[in-house]
Amino acid sequence: MSAKDYKSTLNLPQTSFSMRGDLPKREPLQIEEWLKNKVYERRIEKNKKHEKFLLHDGPPYANGGLHLGTALNKILKDVVVKYKNMSGYEARFIPGWDCHGLPVELGAEKQLLDKKLDKTKVPVTELRQMCREYAEKYIALQMSQFKRLEVFGEWDNPYLTMSKEYVATIIRELGRHSKEGVLYQGNKPVYWCTSCTTALAEAEIEYKNKRSPSIYVKFELSKDALASFKELSNIANNLHAKQVSFIVWTTTPWTLPANLGVFLHPEYEYIALKAPSGHSTNLAEIWIVAQGLKESFEKTLGLSKPLEVLLTFRSEKLHKQKLKHPFIDRESLIMEAEYVTLDAGTGVVHSAPGHGTEDYIVGTKYGLKIYAPVDEKGRFTEEFPEMQGQFVFKANTVIIENLKNSGHLLFSSEVEHSYPHCWRCHQPIIFRATPQWFIGMSSQKRSLRQEAKDQIKSIQWIPDCGINRILGMVEARPDWCISRQRTWGVPITVFYCQSCHEPLAEESVFFHVADLVEEHGTDIWFTESAVKLLPAGAKCKKCGNQSFVKEKDILDVWFDSGVSHAAVCEDRELGWPADLYLEGSDQHRGWFQTSLLTAVATRYRAPFETVLTHGFVNDRDGKKMSKSKGNVVSPLDIMNQFGAEILRLWVVLEDYRNDVNYSKESIERVSESYRKIRNTIRFILGNLYDFDPDLHQKSLHDMSDLDLWALSKSAGVFEKIRHAYEQYEFHLVYHQIVNFCAVDLSSVYFDILKDRLYTAAKDSLERRASQTALWMIGSALLRSLTPIITFTAEEAWQLFPQGKGKTDSIYLTDFPSGENGLDKWKNTVLEDKFEILWNLRARVLKELEVERQNKKIGHPREAKVILGVDDKTEKSLKEIREDLKRLFLVSELELTRGDQIKVIRSNGTKCERCWTYSVEVGQNVTHPDICDRCIKAIGI
Repeated sequence: MSAKDYKSTLNLPQTSFSMRGDLPKREPLQIEEWLKNKVYERRIEKNKKHEKFLLHDGPPYANGGLHLGTALNKILKDVVVKYKNMSGYEARFIPGWDCHGLPVELGAEKQLLDKKLDKTKVPVTELRQMCREYAEKYIALQMSQFKRLEVFGEWDNPYLTMSKEYVATIIRELGRHSKEGVLYQGNKPVYWCTSCTTALAEAEIEYKNKRSPSIYVKFELSKDALASFKELSNIANNLHAKQVSFIVWTTTPWTLPANLGVFLHPEYEYIALKAPSGHSTNLAEIWIVAQGLKESFEKTLGLSKPLEVLLTFRSEKLHKQKLKHPFIDRESLIMEAEYVTLDAGTGVVHSAPGHGTEDYIVGTKYGLKIYAPVDEKGRFTEEFPEMQGQFVFKANTVIIENLKNSGHLLFSSEVEHSYPHCWRCHQPIIFRATPQWFIGMSSQKRSLRQEAKDQIKSIQWIPDCGINRILGMVEARPDWCISRQRTWGVPITVFYCQSCHEPLAEESVFFHVADLVEEHGTDIWFTESAVKLLPAGAKCKKCGNQSFVKEKDILDVWFDSGVSHAAVCEDRELGWPADLYLEGSDQHRGWFQTSLLTAVATRYRAPFETVLTHGFVNDRDGKKMSKSKGNVVSPLDIMNQFGAEILRLWVVLEDYRNDVNYSKESIERVSESYRKIRNTIRFILGNLYDFDPDLHQKSLHDMSDLDLWALSKSAGVFEKIRHAYEQYEFHLVYHQIVNFCAVDLSSVYFDILKDRLYTAAKDSLERRASQTALWMIGSALLRSLTPIITFTAEEAWQLFPQGKGKTDSIYLTDFPSGENGLDKWKNTVLEDKFEILWNLRARVLKELEVERQNKKIGHPREAKVILGVDDKTEKSLKEIREDLKRLFLVSELELTRGDQIKVIRSNGTKCERCWTYSVEVGQNVTHPDICDRCIKAIGI
């Protein structure tokens, strides 16, 4: 028989599972099959009576396509949900979309501009319909892209914040906030975007550098104020001072028209300084600044020598006295405030209660008017006629020039500093007092701030630093402004008495309107009169009047999404609180916080048990991706070139809890790892082509020690993988799987196993036992891979010998753990013995490679190895029930004393069937070209 004929007797691998996945073309077909066969729904039904696990999806905005950050987020969520479902939980995933707000409204307005239509002449319901259609367009686009990412979920039943059922819940939740006493209306400064013409919340602010004027302005003491402070008055008289002034530093000259006072710190020492001679006229001036800022003040003015200190005093000496406004005929009150610092300036802070939060808080305690002579577009109103219609930032130049001409400007320059900007239009904002609706963080009756902080401490935050981040934000945040002066959103369903303007904001009224919205849709608020929207018999609690008008403002979209725990988790009976919220780390100041506040306000506890955050996706150099920089990479482009599987592997490659840098090199590295995994699967499938687990599966007692070691080693690896999934440490899952496939399996077990799989008799006990081990390991491996690379696991599963319990989708199987895993095969004693062998084997392979490089041998099977060991090692090796030479991949192995390894050529002749060298080759007359083991294998 020729060598060619002997090849036909080998059990060579057979499989249609190709080396190349051809993922971009084949993944979409499998996705359609999953959807058609309702695999997700069947998994949920299978787990119906099991314990629930809820990952509540934070809704992305319904504008634009996906970017890498969105893809990372949804893939991570999908990995969690798939793992939990395969672990036996009923883990439903309801995807959602945030539909209201500026991004959508601006998109609709752009369509009007393109059609050259005037927005102000378009009926509000028509504009809202345009917004609705705009949102629907991008919901459909993003949904198709999420499906392409192999994300499973209830795509036919998502939650949309613009649906009438969801809006009805929003209105009811607003009513609950009113009942709890945390909802109130106030005229106080808020972040205001003059470009978007609306109030903004803390979460809608981003900080960027801005150049601003830096001016030092003289506020002159009134005659009565000076007279009240005898020491200072006497000094001024002795110097014949024409002016005694507090020096105020500000970077917002445009707020000076709204100035109603100045703040001094009650604990600081203030000093009266003699102005330099010849500063203005021959008459002397006295300047007052904080003692701790004297040197920096003098340095700023560029003075050649220190100013003379005339008097040192505390703020109490002039507390509640008056100053002359530098260019308006009114007086400014001297007040005390502990927030005044010595970081910069003069220690004398200008106060405009209508343009600053701290100014408002302290100013109201002093009974100051909340004055803000600026309209919604940032222009001065008729309340400041001198500059009516002038945009505030442009007014800075005029105000500074006027101060200079009047002699009140002491110094002027420019500074670059961090300044709040609108996160939508990216323009600098202003602080502007207008009547708005707020959710109060603290009051005499209740401290929502403290309750929220208490709940934060009861939640698991991953990573741990998340707790400090959100605690600091909740501690520092002002009352939540929930009013927006826009069109596309949920109306604040409050009515105002036409007689006394008292708001009607009772829970029963909110619930009544919510019922109407749930039946007729949100636009009913905009189309019907107040009388048709109010419950019968409604009247003003203050004056008894029964005529009302409707509030025109809409709700902050963060309130929309913030109450999703009620609209989704509760209303759909998914479970409350949710087990997990998983979003980007920026949501500590966004959705995590608004969800927390709305839940604590109405239910007195957090809406989640665990909060997990991921970092941002940057370019290869760690820089933020942006279109202007040209470093944006689309997940669709990655999938079109490499496939969704590669993108999903990339997501779990790094520790996503930190920022992740994307590069083409990183994707290519992942592709290489994917090939290792795929080739491992291919080897398993190829060597199970004739294996039927119902017929050929062998028991523990039939296994060789090598197979038992492989099962034990695999059991340990899969336990580590399960634990990593449980801890959401998916990068550890990735590294465990890749290392397991490349090292434990391919480089060790498979390398040795090939001999018996290929050359042993087809139905021999040793081959069927090894196939059994391979089948169990393969099943566990594919099920472990399913949450991450679902397509590849599914593709392999369709070719995998499943036996009688066959399922048409791997997603309907269980994760390998406990009875469904390999735990019972764990054998640490056997692993310890093999560890000794593997260490020796590594040394032997190294020596074989040296001799191969020296041309003394070609293939390792040409070698005989004389291995020096001690008594203990020899005993351990001989306890392993294996032909040791085959474990070392050589034809002959001789154990001797010592620690040397000697490699010589084998004395045998090469077997044409198994390629080992044996002295038996040539002794059989009929088959002189093969060894005795092969003769027995082919049954001749």
